[in-house]
Amino acid sequence: MLIHGATDNDIHPPRFGGAQRSFGLFRGLARRHDVRVLCVVPNRNRGARDERIDGVAIARRKAWYTSLAWRLERARVAPLFLAAHGHAARRTALLTALPGAPDVMVADLHLAALLGRSGGAGAALRVLHAHNVEYDHFRAAGPALAMSGAWAARLRAMEARAARGADRIVAASDEDAARLATLYDVPAERLIVAPNGYDEREARPAAAEARVRARASLGIRGDEYVALFVASDVPHNRAGLALLVERVMPALAGERVRLLVVGSVARALDGRREPWLIAAGETPDLGAVLAAADAGLNPVLAGGGSNIKLPTTLAAGLAVITTPHGTRGFAPLAPHVTVAPADAFADALRARPRGWAADGAPAPAPLAAYAWGAIGERLGEAFAAALGRSHAAGAAHDADEAEAGRRRRA
Repeated sequence: MLIHGATDNDIHPPRFGGAQRSFGLFRGLARRHDVRVLCVVPNRNRGARDERIDGVAIARRKAWYTSLAWRLERARVAPLFLAAHGHAARRTALLTALPGAPDVMVADLHLAALLGRSGGAGAALRVLHAHNVEYDHFRAAGPALAMSGAWAARLRAMEARAARGADRIVAASDEDAARLATLYDVPAERLIVAPNGYDEREARPAAAEARVRARASLGIRGDEYVALFVASDVPHNRAGLALLVERVMPALAGERVRLLVVGSVARALDGRREPWLIAAGETPDLGAVLAAADAGLNPVLAGGGSNIKLPTTLAAGLAVITTPHGTRGFAPLAPHVTVAPADAFADALRARPRGWAADGAPAPAPLAAYAWGAIGERLGEAFAAALGRSHAAGAAHDADEAEAGRRRRA
């Protein structure tokens, strides 16, 4: 199959959750299919205009208005999703970046205008990629804007139109799929769940030598227990970080437990210098920080979709400590992690849980299904099955139209 994708993130390098999900899925799809992805990026983006990475053909096209939308959101004037209007106005121009007639067209919500309208036999399967239930996510963890209720209603209408217009919707969890079905009256057969996963090429237990080097480079001593929080700079991750630095870690002062914060969320630390804190910021080498850690933390209390950090740190062989909210989308993995509410997080960390790799045990059996390559392959199979049904329905529709035309002529 020829599969076209469209997103308003630069998916490579995949430095944050949305990009990791998109690139992971498209990389998995590219194992068996021809995959071409349009990334609408701001003018400051320095990536190549066109390149192929891990089988995925990436076309980056710059749009000045994405930066304007970002600035308006930062100023608390208007939400970032207003950029969708610019994408819709440039629909024809943007589609020229994706040559060929696709069998499947996949678009994130902001680029749903590129999905077009339903066709007859042979038309592309139109797929809305739902990273979250965006209406719920906006209300729970969106920016603090004036008239936020009105903006939320506008986003709900936008998401409803996209859901109605798509042949299939890809959700990140069973919970999101159920919510989309309820909120927008989407039939179950039009929903596909592709869970969040991990990069099976990068997230793996570190060799002893690599672990020693990684810890030394960060100034970690001997038996210090290192808890890793990897996150992008979004409101629910900031709230999770605040829980760690204001409540959890102060309760563990003097117990040789250190917090390693990686990713753009480290901006929120604002120059903090506690002795138990290591602020690494963004890094292109996630493997090195995984090698230095003993446990991965998932202290989220809100947000939609699911958290990529959970399967990633578990796949690296680390212990995982998560809030109950953080387990959504990962029911098969829940027995293999420590689940603790916010007020018990410090006690869970004080126990210094050991990961499966430290115990010399095999990886949890359910984990393999969450590798991006495997998820992408399953998604391709779901598209092929849906495409077969869609083409059959389209052919029947065309035959009915032809018969109706003959009757009118007669």
